[in-house]
Order: sequence, then structure tokens, then C-alpha cells
Amino acid sequence: MPSPVLPEIVAEITLLPSTAGGRNESIRQGEYRGVLGAGGEHFSFRAVVPFQDGFQPGHTARLGVQFLFPRAALEHFPVGGAFTLWEGGPIGLGKVLEVLR
Repeated sequence: MPSPVLPEIVAEITLLPSTAGGRNESIRQGEYRGVLGAGGEHFSFRAVVPFQDGFQPGHTARLGVQFLFPRAALEHFPVGGAFTLWEGGPIGLGKVLEVLR
């Protein structure tokens, strides 16, 4: 069983619709592991998608984000900072709402 997700930031993330280069399918409910890009750098993270129908392209959600290497990542994710969600290219856009630790 995976360890619980302990977020370092809370972010608002909008998944791009497939017509804008986003995913064709939703991100399934449960733990999601991905990559966030900010300031020309990319950082691995994980988050929990709480929605039974998943996180749908074109929708916006507020998610807690835990970085694989928080010491390296957190300086690139200040409150109000913008970032991209990557899966081989940008599939979403986000903004940091809160830094938790």
C-alpha cells in the first residue's frame, strides 16, 4: 500500500481539453504521479484525485501536491506562482494557492 500523500502546496490546476493539446481521458480517482514545470525546471510530484469520475480534461480542481524532492522544488512554487502539468508535453496549467510546509 502506498504511503499517504502529505502535500507541501495546495494548487488550482486546470486540465487542458484535448483540442488544446490536453489528455483525451480523465485522470483516474486515486493517487496520481506526474511532473510539474516552473521556471524552466521540472519536478516529480504526487497528488490524490478525489473525484469518483476522475479529473476531467477542461475542468479545474484544487489539489494538494507532494513533491518527490521538496527542497529542490519549493523555491519554484511560491504562492501565486504559475506552473504547467506535464505528460510528455503540457496537459494542464496551475497556480499555487498555499504553501503548507
